[in-house]
Order: sequence, then C-alpha cells, then structure tokens
Amino acid sequence: MAQPTTTFLDELMDAARGCVALLLGRRDASGYFDFSQRGLVGSFIALVLGIGLTALGPQPLSAPAGTVTAGAAMAVVIFEGLIVAVQFGVAWLVLRQLGRGDGLVPFMVVQNWGILFQAILAEFIILAFGPPIAVEGDVAQLTNGSLPLGILAIMVFIIAINVGRLILTLRPLHVALFVGAQFGAMLVLPPLLGAFL
Repeated sequence: MAQPTTTFLDELMDAARGCVALLLGRRDASGYFDFSQRGLVGSFIALVLGIGLTALGPQPLSAPAGTVTAGAAMAVVIFEGLIVAVQFGVAWLVLRQLGRGDGLVPFMVVQNWGILFQAILAEFIILAFGPPIAVEGDVAQLTNGSLPLGILAIMVFIIAINVGRLILTLRPLHVALFVGAQFGAMLVLPPLLGAFL
C-alpha cells in the first residue's frame, strides 16, 4: 500500500501513475494509491473536481456557443453524482455477496481518481477534436471526436477489469461479475432517469 503523501499534488501524481499501471496491467498498481482514510478523502476531492470539470467543460454534444446554462451544468452534476452513487452501491452489493467487503474502500479510491483523469482526457479530446456528436436539426451524427472518445472508453473498460484483478484481487469469474454489474448499472441508469424526468 502507498505511504500517505504530504500534499494533494503528490497524491494526484501517484494516482496518475497508478491509473497508467492499471491500464498496462502492472501488478504493482495498488502501491500508487492511498487506501487510508486520508486517501479516501483525497479521492473524493478528485471526484468533485472530475464532476465539476465534466459539468463546466466542453460538452460532448455540439451546441451553439454560449448555450451552456447553469441549469445544464447542474443537470450534469446531478446525473454524474447519481451514476457514481449507483456504481458504489452496486460495488458494495457485489463485494458483500462475494465476501469481499474489504474491497469497497480501495474500489472507491481508485474509481474516484479514475473519474478525474477520465474527465481530464475527455475534455482534452473534445477541445482538440470537437464534440463527438454533432446535432443538426433533428439529425445527430458522429464527428472526428468520436474515435478518440471511443478509444478512451476502451481504456476505461481495461482499467475496470484490472481494478477487479489487481486492486480487489478477485478471481476471473468474480472480475467478470463485478465489471458486468458495474457496466450494466451504468447502461440501465440513463433510461430509468429519462423515464422519471
């Protein structure tokens, strides 16, 4: 386990190295994260920054300049917050069923940092390549930003698998169950929210 770091910037740099190690499937990935109570708090700061960046940064749908309102930003914050809450709830439920409740805090720490770095990369891609979906009238079409964001999605999936393998040390079948439950919840949540809104 990583030694407690002295500043948030140190923790940020270690977590970035840890995410790269997870992407590469390195067995020492857990050593870059601080799973103490202090590390958990630092990871929640990263989560808030990631959600804020997603809400206030460039959006994945093209819209006329200056049309991002405070209401739209708040909707993104609420939606992202609900997704994270559901992911944590599903993780708690699955880990409890597998007798691995001790893995919840490490999962939360890694997930929170991952959300920050995913937001940073997504916003950079949108700035560099433009929004992945352009809406003209009633027609939505893919743009140059679609492929880089698709690659980012694949990277997130690889990291999710490696979190199960290397951070939670689950057996292969349990990794599949855990990751499947996480992504299943993320796919089911937007239509459910749409039905209630």
